Amino acid sequence: MKKHILAALAVLAFSGAASAQVYGTASVGVSRSSFDCLGAPSCDKSDTAFKIMGGYKFMPNLAAEIGYFDFGKQTLSGGGASLEYKNNGFGIGVAYHQDIASDWAFVARLGAAQIKTKLTGSLGGLSASDSDKNTALYGGLGVGYRVTPQMSIDGAWDFSRGKYNKNGIDESGNLNAFSVGVTYRF
Repeated sequence: MKKHILAALAVLAFSGAASAQVYGTASVGVSRSSFDCLGAPSCDKSDTAFKIMGGYKFMPNLAAEIGYFDFGKQTLSGGGASLEYKNNGFGIGVAYHQDIASDWAFVARLGAAQIKTKLTGSLGGLSASDSDKNTALYGGLGVGYRVTPQMSIDGAWDFSRGKYNKNGIDESGNLNAFSVGVTYRF
């Protein structure tokens, strides 16, 4: 009986290891934030965004992931003054992968991220900056086309929320990134 149980456990362990997969993703695109423009005459809410992630598939469709997100900046200006909100962070979560056609796949991500929001203000040649961190939900949806068994070209939407609540300023906003990138499976 013990031999049958050990044999069954060995088969499960081996099949689990065979289905496990390590991968990395890098992408670049455009960001869009929803921080308040505070009545500024000029308000640019979009910038360049990028992400770098690593994942480990512990089941055929489920993976654990860790990553870095840069959601770019939002710039407010007017009257000789300017203010920038920069948002970036690290996250950990799970991803659900599903093939939708022979060379096409879908991914949905969900996790927690520590988002750093840095404010930099300038007026008359003087500038000052400060930052605040918050833990926020992050998520993403993507679709990929397999170019080779190891590599795919991906399009993704990633989102989270930034917040600055210090020095009498209480601002928060949604962060969105739309990107194109590459995933490589090892």
